[in-house]
Amino acid sequence: MRRRTPFILSAKDWALMRKWRDEEIPLSVVIEAIDQVFEKNETSGRRKVISSLSYCRHAVKEVWEERKELYVGQEAGSPEEQAGPMLEALALSLEQAEIPRDVAAEIAASVRALATEKTVPRIEEQLIELEHTMITRILDVFPAQAEEIRQEVARAVGDPAKIDEKTRARTAEANLRRVVRDRFGLPRLTLFR
Repeated sequence: MRRRTPFILSAKDWALMRKWRDEEIPLSVVIEAIDQVFEKNETSGRRKVISSLSYCRHAVKEVWEERKELYVGQEAGSPEEQAGPMLEALALSLEQAEIPRDVAAEIAASVRALATEKTVPRIEEQLIELEHTMITRILDVFPAQAEEIRQEVARAVGDPAKIDEKTRARTAEANLRRVVRDRFGLPRLTLFR
């Protein structure tokens, strides 16, 4: 599909796929690595023709090594296999937080729906967006506390003249998320704790 040509595999490609299977590399990791290789090729402007899976072998190895490092000391299995229970635990934590039930139910349902995603990076991206949505909704529901929180964040960031606008905005956003999570007993929306 990524090549946009008929899919024909060489004997070398079959041997590489067998090696990945023997090493128990999850299919989702292989697909993610292939996507990364093609996306990098498409955005680089070179548009090199990729005609073999062996072109992706290093990317598959790198993604798999990164994934295994993130889960050192945890139960066996790939992160993708463990995402469902981890998302369920996040959803339950949201439902027990000190926020309006409708907001908690909506965000918890969205978190549970991420179990259908195939890769951890895509889940993480969507969790970041959900956390942003959740914090915005909470601040809308509690305007008096929102103003107090924004003042606390402004004090924490300090003098805006001392840092560039982009850094100040990122720092303020990170502090806002932290303060809201602490104040309302919210979990950080991520698979990595």
